[in-house]
Amino acid sequence: MPDPKQILTLDDIKLLVDTFYDRIRTDELLAPIFNQRIQDRWPIHLEKMYKFWQTVLLEEHTYFGSPFFRMLIYR
Repeated sequence: MPDPKQILTLDDIKLLVDTFYDRIRTDELLAPIFNQRIQDRWPIHLEKMYKFWQTVLLEEHTYFGSPFFRMLIYR
């Protein structure tokens, strides 16, 4: 197993997020769920995820939202 890559920059976050969603979008079970929710707004969603993780992991406050509130709404 390769050594895990440290996440130190926005480019590292983009690689992580893009890799994750590339796998989701080709998954037989998960792709329809995510595509139904996100529809044609993938670029907007990915940009939001970059900013969210940049705020959480790099402590660079670029995300202004309420992710946990949104989870309650979508239930």
